[in-house]
Amino acid sequence: MTEMKSNDPGVNDCKIVEELLSPFFDEELNDTADTFVRHHLDGCQSCSNKLAEIKATVSAINELPMDATPERDLWPAIVAATAGSSAPLGSGTTESRHWYQKPMLLAAAIAALLLPGIAVGGFLMAGDDHVPAPHAPPPPSVHVPDFEIPDLAGAIAEGMEEAFEALGNMNIQLSNVGLDALIQALDDEDDEVRRVAARSLGDFEDQRAIQALAGALGDTDGEVRRWAAWALGEIESQDAVAALSRTLLEDPVDEVRRWSAWALGEIESPRGVPALGEALVSDVSGMVRRWSAWALGEIESPQGVEALGYAVERDDFWEARRWAAWALGEIESPQGVQSLGRALQRDDNTEVRRWAAWALGEIEAPSAVEALSVALLRDNAWVVRRWSAWALGEIESPAAVDALSRAMEDENPQVRRWAIWALSEIRR
Repeated sequence: MTEMKSNDPGVNDCKIVEELLSPFFDEELNDTADTFVRHHLDGCQSCSNKLAEIKATVSAINELPMDATPERDLWPAIVAATAGSSAPLGSGTTESRHWYQKPMLLAAAIAALLLPGIAVGGFLMAGDDHVPAPHAPPPPSVHVPDFEIPDLAGAIAEGMEEAFEALGNMNIQLSNVGLDALIQALDDEDDEVRRVAARSLGDFEDQRAIQALAGALGDTDGEVRRWAAWALGEIESQDAVAALSRTLLEDPVDEVRRWSAWALGEIESPRGVPALGEALVSDVSGMVRRWSAWALGEIESPQGVEALGYAVERDDFWEARRWAAWALGEIESPQGVQSLGRALQRDDNTEVRRWAAWALGEIEAPSAVEALSVALLRDNAWVVRRWSAWALGEIESPAAVDALSRAMEDENPQVRRWAIWALSEIRR
């Protein structure tokens, strides 16, 4: 650990300090933030100059005459209008500005010095010792990795593929006759024709094809079954949940089960949770378990927490554990805190621990403070310590103050930066 020094560029973040100068001048910062600003000012001439400008502006405003020129003074009319008076805006008066009017001028002047281009109203936080974060930290990327459907193998009956692709690319609404033709093609004796038919039905996303596609999940060809699962996910109808759930649990081909899990996640029906939970706990394929965890996170049903908690602690495939942590954060159930806390402290994969910290921050349960505090001070990966600090700021528990204060001496500037932010979020 390194000692906080005024010449440490990680601590002396001018962007943060510039936002703190106004509440610092008004003596509204908590002790931690006040100390941080003082240390910074000792070694930063630029920020010291900005503070001097604030002081000079305040002095100039205080020296303004209290009696305003009647024909130019709008304050009395504004105050009268606010109080419900009938005095017209801009009416002449020799009344002095009231004591509560000058702080408004002062705030506007300081805001103009410190935050050009930013609305004054968003900056003024009366009586708030909050230390604003330059940018709230985004959660780890949760974009679902794209994976391509492999090209169809072999030759397709002449003209069939071209006709179906032309219809799909042009997004033409199929007539009843055309739809019936595609559905009938699912029973063609040629495997390639059935695959193209399933894909085309998915492209058109017509719910009238659900029953036929559900039947295609029992096709003898694994590629047809996979395309049928994909198509049902594209259509996103709850009427397909039962067939997809059965396929997820019973199909012998890993890729068919994986696409079935994906489709259930696209449909987002709680009726798919039991099958997804069972697949997450017992499927032999790590990728099927990983996509089952993703699907449970998309559905966001508390019924999936038990299986996700099991997976985040015990699955031997790190991607399944990582996505289980993400899913628990999406569901935001306090029931997942214990499993996430253990994963944060014990998992040997940095990404799993980072996502566990993020998920605990999303859940915002005070019971997670101890695990996050330990990770903040002891984890060997700075990214885990950083997200632990962020999570503690989201929870806003005074119990985290000691750990966050100690993290101010962390060797990584990002950890120190978010420790400061987290401390400012905790109201004392």
